[in-house]
Formats: sequence, C-alpha cells, structure tokens
Amino acid sequence: MAPDISDALAAGLFQAAHQPLIRAIVDNLSEGVIIADAAGTIVYFSPSARAFQLFGLPRMGQETWRTRFTITDPITQRPFDLERLPLVRALAGEVHAADMFVQSDLHPEGQHLHVSGQPVKNPEGELLGAMIFIRDTTRERQAEARQREAEQRFRLIVEAAQEGIWTIDPEGNTTYVNRHLAQLLGYTEQEMMGRDAIDFIAEEHRAQVLVNFRKRREGISDVHELALRHKSGRTLWTIISSNPLYDAAGHYTGALGTITDITQRRQAEQRVIQLNEDLERRIAERTAQLEFSNRELEAFAYSVAHDLRAPLRSISSFTLALSEDCADQLPSEGQDSLKRIRAASQRMSDLIDGILALSRVNRAEFQETEVNVSTLARQCAEQLKRWQPERAVTFHLQEGLVDRGDVRLLRSVLENLLGNAWKFTRERPQAEIHFGVRPEPGPSRVYFVRDNGAGFDMEYQGKLFGVFQRLHTQQEFEGNGVGLATVQRILRRHGGRVWGEGQVDQGATFYFTLHEPPPSAIPPPR
Repeated sequence: MAPDISDALAAGLFQAAHQPLIRAIVDNLSEGVIIADAAGTIVYFSPSARAFQLFGLPRMGQETWRTRFTITDPITQRPFDLERLPLVRALAGEVHAADMFVQSDLHPEGQHLHVSGQPVKNPEGELLGAMIFIRDTTRERQAEARQREAEQRFRLIVEAAQEGIWTIDPEGNTTYVNRHLAQLLGYTEQEMMGRDAIDFIAEEHRAQVLVNFRKRREGISDVHELALRHKSGRTLWTIISSNPLYDAAGHYTGALGTITDITQRRQAEQRVIQLNEDLERRIAERTAQLEFSNRELEAFAYSVAHDLRAPLRSISSFTLALSEDCADQLPSEGQDSLKRIRAASQRMSDLIDGILALSRVNRAEFQETEVNVSTLARQCAEQLKRWQPERAVTFHLQEGLVDRGDVRLLRSVLENLLGNAWKFTRERPQAEIHFGVRPEPGPSRVYFVRDNGAGFDMEYQGKLFGVFQRLHTQQEFEGNGVGLATVQRILRRHGGRVWGEGQVDQGATFYFTLHEPPPSAIPPPR
C-alpha cells in the first residue's frame, strides 16, 4: 500500500531544496519507490527499487517500458494493457494499483509484483509527476500456489477416499463432510453442513456419542462401532476412528472422525450367528434323537441277547443229553451232527456275549482319571502269560506312559489289542509283541501295539472294526468279531481313534490316540 504524502510534501517533491528529505523518507521504505516527472521520465529509484532491477536504466521513458518488458495479468495470463499501468494512470492524475507478472532480460523467469501509482500535484492542482510503489509478491504467490496445490491434493484424497470424513466444532456442529459420507447417509454435503452431528446418530447410540464428545474435549481418541441413521430412517453400522483437533495455539477446535461402513459385515455376522444357533439347535435335536435311538437299540440288543440265551441253553442241553444218553443208538453221522449243533450253539453264545459287551461300552458310566497305561499293559501281558505259560512270547512294553481316561475302558482296549497280538502270533516259535508310543511329534500322543504274527491284507482294512467282521476263519483263529469294534467305540468315547496296518504273514500294528484335538491333525501312517 502506498504511504500517505501530504500536499505540502507533494508540492515540494521536485524542488531541489526538499530532495534530501524526500530521499531520506523513501530510501527507508520497505517497498521500492520510483519517481517520474510529468513527462514520464524516471528521475529516482529507491534502493529497494534497484534491488528489483525492474526498470533497467535510470530515466527510462514510457516507450522504453513497452519494448523492454513483457507484462501479463497473473490471473488471466493475458498481456497486460499498458494503459492500465499504475505509472500511466498516475500520470493521468489517478490513484491506481495492479498485480502483474513481469518478465525482462534481467528476469526471464519473471516476478510477481504489486504496483501502485499516485500522482504528485502542486497546491494549484498541476501535475508534477508520479510516485510508483512496488512490492515483490513472488514468494507470497508461490506460497499461496503451494498452499492451493496442497489443499487441492488433500481435497482430492479426501473426496476419493472410500471412507467417510467428518469434522465437527466444539459444540458438535458439522464443519465438513466428504462426498462419500454424505452419500452413505443419503444426503448432500450442503445438507449436512452446520447441522448437529447428533441428528445423524441412531437413537440408541446418541447418549454414548455425547459421552464421546466430552472425551474428545479431554483429548482422548478412540475407535468404536457406531450406528448412524440414514436419511430414509434405516440404521447403518460403522466403525469410527475419532480424534480431537487443535489450533496452532493448542486450543480445542473440534473433532475429526473417519467412518467405515460395516453394515454388510454386521449383517453377515448376524446371519452366521443365526446359522450357528440353528445348527446348534438341530445338532441338539439330532443328538437327542440319536441318544434315544442308541438307548432303544442297546435295550433291544440286551433284551434279544438275554432272550436268546434260554433257547440256546435248551439246544445245548438237549444235544448233550442225546450224545450222552443215546450215543449207542446214533450212527457216527448223527454223533457228528450233534457236535456241530453244540459248536454252533456255543458260537451263538459267544456272539451274544460280544453283543452284550459292545452294548455295555456305551452304557457304562465314564469316569476319567489319571491312568498309568504302562501298568495296564503289563498287567494284561502277565495275564496272557498265565493263561498259556508254555508259549515263547517276548513283550516289549514302554514304561512311564500316563494319560487321562476311564481305567476300566482303557484296560478293555489293551486286553483286546494285546490279546489279538497274542492270538495271531501263536504260529510263531518266538513271538514278539511291542507296546509304546510313536516318537514323532504331533498334536496328540499316538500309541501302538505291534506283533510279528499272521498280519492281514490291507485291501480289507475297512472291515477291521466292523461288528462280526473277521479277516480270518474260525478254524484259523477263534473269535467273535466284536473285539476291535469294542476298541473303536471306547476310543471314540475318549476323543480318539484307532487304525491298523499290516502285511500277510509279516505281522500287524494297531495305532490309537486319546483326546485328539478336532479336526484330527494326525494322518494314518504310510
């Protein structure tokens, strides 16, 4: 802005007597000062004006301006009308100011200038000349341009963001929303500006939002789920990250929130919860039905087994009586038939015993305690040796194996597995039976019982644990076909499983686990 000049000073501006005073004043101004006479001839440059190096040589005339400088409007970038130059307007008797972009040989990159001109007249109103005040605004313009670019980039980022941006003042009124948030809530940005943020919050969350406003004023940031109200009235679930805002002096000016729409995720979660509830209900119903069916089946099996014992006892008794009392009256074919009938009756009795044993596995009360499995295996081995002391069998039993389970049921597992190994090694002159734990690490301990007996064909592995399924004939090896089925049921009650592998005449190995984490992470050995 040009400083005020009194009429007295203006009147004596071009008088030699006043030039020292004038020079002392203008030389200390921060703005560059140029003085021209009434003819437009430059008669004085202040030091600041020389620093600009705007007008080249002293006493440059107006026509020289037109040829030495390129002047454009900084906004329109069109050539500056020389008739609008402040010097020209001032020499025409007007006070005039203008912003311009000036390029010259000395400054080919150009300078932004704010130039103002003021006519100098004597007391009679005659034009004596003009004073031109120049201020270099290049840095200001560059700073403003950088600021505008930064603001433009920020606005583009904010507007392109797929998250809502929301700022409020200390009273909770909306000061800014980006397009994404406005569209999310069904409004335009203009409709939301200035409104209380509470207007856009679902009823059930408004009390909590007021508490959150107080936390922001206390400088507390947080992230939480928030239900917003769409313009149509429906509820939108979001996650909002909210932070307090401060000015340069550290005063609280409001809060900034970034909002992510999680409505679809919440709906999916609700569907999953509903599906889980339905699944749990259906599982409970099916479990109850299965338990009822199992109880009915067990009761039926138990009843049938008991009911069959009476006729079997009769058949066995009558055939025995016939063979004893009428032996001399029966031919050898008849005697053989009676023996076959009695053997079949005994076989039937064994099968009934197997059915009853199998049903007792599920009916028996499960009492889990700490069990020394090695001790159980040793007791089973000693019992087998007492049963057939004449056999040459070597047991290799790993010591120190302790686990949790029902001791009676685990004893039955080992009796069946070690008993099978004892039975199927009877053709070996030196039988070897091993019991222990596989050394490989895994999610659960894997026990094994291995023998060097008859083995089996892996093609029929699927029949191993079926009720009454046998891989050897009764004439080869006795049995009722329920031992391994019983083992499988017991281990299932312990949260484990059992599998076997073997090779004909090369022995067999049965593996089992207890308390195996679901889903099973232990594949059968290859």
